[in-house]
Amino acid sequence: MKIKYQGKETETDAPTIAIFLEENGVVANEVVIELDGEIVAADAIAGAPLRDGSDLNVFRIVAGG
Repeated sequence: MKIKYQGKETETDAPTIAIFLEENGVVANEVVIELDGEIVAADAIAGAPLRDGSDLNVFRIVAGG
């Protein structure tokens, strides 16, 4: 299926966000996930499905002074 990841169209067979992130070397508990314009709750990432046309964005939280 085709999804948009970080603004770029990409192909994936991953059925869930968690599997897609793992395949792309992203640690789910270190990021905030936005799927189709909505923030995905941390406890829902494992079961959140990806669908053809999904728009997925990943944001890393950085602290500093």
